[in-house]
Amino acid sequence: MTLSRVSRRLAAALATLAAGATMAQSSPYYLGVAQSLGHESNLYRVGDGQVLPAGFSKSDTVSGTSLVGGVDQTISRQRVYGSANVRANRYANNKTLDNESYGLNLALDWATVGRLSGTLSAAADQNLAQFNNRTAGGVETKKNVVRTNQVDAKVRLGVVTKYTLEASLGHRDRSYSASEYDSSEYRQTSGSLGLRYRPSSALSLGAALRISEARYPKFNQTAPGVFEADRLKRQDIDFTATWLPSAVSRFNLRLSPTHTSYDRDTGSDFSGVTGSATWGWQPTGKLKLTTGLSRDTGQSSDAVNLGFFGSGVTDYSRTTSALSLKADYEFSAKIALNAGLSHAHRALTNTSSLSGSTLGTDTGSDNTTVLSLGARWLPTRSIQVGCNASAENRSSSNARLSVGLSGNSFSCYGQFVLQ
Repeated sequence: MTLSRVSRRLAAALATLAAGATMAQSSPYYLGVAQSLGHESNLYRVGDGQVLPAGFSKSDTVSGTSLVGGVDQTISRQRVYGSANVRANRYANNKTLDNESYGLNLALDWATVGRLSGTLSAAADQNLAQFNNRTAGGVETKKNVVRTNQVDAKVRLGVVTKYTLEASLGHRDRSYSASEYDSSEYRQTSGSLGLRYRPSSALSLGAALRISEARYPKFNQTAPGVFEADRLKRQDIDFTATWLPSAVSRFNLRLSPTHTSYDRDTGSDFSGVTGSATWGWQPTGKLKLTTGLSRDTGQSSDAVNLGFFGSGVTDYSRTTSALSLKADYEFSAKIALNAGLSHAHRALTNTSSLSGSTLGTDTGSDNTTVLSLGARWLPTRSIQVGCNASAENRSSSNARLSVGLSGNSFSCYGQFVLQ
């Protein structure tokens, strides 16, 4: 688990704690501070058989100091909510990686007197990208800051009826400070239009057409300072279902005939079925189990957010298939434990310049397994402390695309939120 992943978990914990305080108190605002301290055994994600250059330390102790704030305010039929955080990240041995990161999320839920409603949202974040070591040719050590900006809009018609018409439009752009990642920078626009049918309180069915287009301005460098762009077009027909077989069980399903095509990176073209299935089951009042299964193309939200990749990592796979298991157990209202096991298989491709503007495609695959354990204690409503440990192992069939590696981490944090 890298510092970026620790920071994201810490921010999520703060948001959860603040949300609880919001419900318990009348103030719609919160402000908090947090401190984390962790150890990484393989900070640079050095592959099996790889050696770090002189002057770099494979393991490190990392600290993160955060200031967070947020709002959750209802105004008549509208609701404004959001969160913000700023972090100072410091490394004991690899001080060149010291950085400041931030995250901002703001949203508006709106509704009219009739059956029209929707959501407007915006997000921006900056983090140190996780070291990826995509090839056996060398170890990545260069500081690489990733910035992501996103805006989304969703409109619904007929929420209180059996039928709901839904439309959405969104835009995302991502950039990297390291020139080695120029080809991964992109600007993406997507939109969808669909219909949802709710025959009963326990079942909801939907179908939607989703279209996305992304542009990679610096996909291939043909000469110093001269780049060739690539464009991705993707079409999905999303069939979705939400089923509540009982009061303690929930099942979500998405199946999507998917077609993707690139102007230049044709080795990553894909036609087939993508989708995800999630089952949440709470057999007792203290135990909650979640099982997830997913298959999607690289850079999709399903693939990137499975927990295998740190913040800002571009999943360049043709497809990622993954299974995740998670258990949460509450000993009491103040003490809780969690455990997770995830496994992902990626089909990899890489289209690169061989000589001048001549492109060649390489293929392969890798498998990543992550085991995580965590505990948290809330001595008061405003204070939370906890620790997390994780172990990761990756094997690869093609060292030119992905190297086998292993690593583990341990971190603890403390946080205080003032309502």
